[in-house]
Amino acid sequence: MRKVFRIIFLPVVLLFKHLYLSLNWILDNTIGYIFTKEYRNYNKTYNEKHNNWIISKRIISTILVLVLIFSFEVIYQNTLGVIIAEIFRLIGRFLELSIFGNTFVKVSRILIEFNQAYANGVGTTLYLSLIGTTVGLMIAVVFSYIVVMKINKNSNNFIKGIQKILKKFVNLYVTIIRGTPMMVQAMLIYWGTITVIPWDYKIAGLVVVSLNTTAYLTEVLRAGYESIDKGQTEGALSLGLSNIQTMFYVVFPQALKNSMASIGNEFVINIKDTAVLSVILVVDIFRISEVVAGRYFDYFTPFIIAALIYLSLTLSISKLLRHLEKKLELPETNLPSSN
Repeated sequence: MRKVFRIIFLPVVLLFKHLYLSLNWILDNTIGYIFTKEYRNYNKTYNEKHNNWIISKRIISTILVLVLIFSFEVIYQNTLGVIIAEIFRLIGRFLELSIFGNTFVKVSRILIEFNQAYANGVGTTLYLSLIGTTVGLMIAVVFSYIVVMKINKNSNNFIKGIQKILKKFVNLYVTIIRGTPMMVQAMLIYWGTITVIPWDYKIAGLVVVSLNTTAYLTEVLRAGYESIDKGQTEGALSLGLSNIQTMFYVVFPQALKNSMASIGNEFVINIKDTAVLSVILVVDIFRISEVVAGRYFDYFTPFIIAALIYLSLTLSISKLLRHLEKKLELPETNLPSSN
């Protein structure tokens, strides 16, 4: 079974790897040429003398990644969504024509009839989990800093009061979100505010995933901060850096690197947890399976298909994340679970 999954998902991992390498190669030989005055071969690295371009490339790459993430739905519908729908249809045809046709006749019918619906469900699931994790991480960076920041005794009472209020707010927020199920949060946020905020169910689902992710990643990043040797902070302060400069130039990059594995795990968890958003009418993989079950009066077959789709997504993305961890040489740090 392990070999089968490896054969299926290894091409996906290699595809993303070479997309990343291709993006780097294009940047290095276009904008990068202005900085370095030399062309770079594919899959080759620069030496330290081009450090300015390496830093600039990281900033440009981050901006491009964010643009791609927040444009995911449009990109998916016109590229990957079409491919996945066709894969589902071909699997259905294969099961229909194979010697197992009588055994899997209902599976083949569902995949042929609802191939586009399931592909759209996969897109919604990835959209909510990808953007929800990204937005949650951005907010968690701020919240985790609030949690770990030290109150300066020399500050005036107003500043100290604001800092204490912010700390208490973040701690209360994390406690409430981590102590309640996402399904309950979805019901409260969507149905509790629909009369005041007539928002789309998908946007409401995105808000739920983002808020939930924020709470868990705040704790993950807090532990990442605390895993850094305090001597580094003291050394930076003794060199004249302010508390904020020390945090964002010395502590934060290392804390984020130590937390990357847990952040990746949170993304995988969100792929599965978005299934509960069907309670607010989000049309994801789970909701499509409910519709199919109502059509065929059979709950077992559609949810077997849903389980296999979720398993395929989590295995392929986990494999991709493990590959990235090895390439980036991320440390194995024992941080609290993101869920």
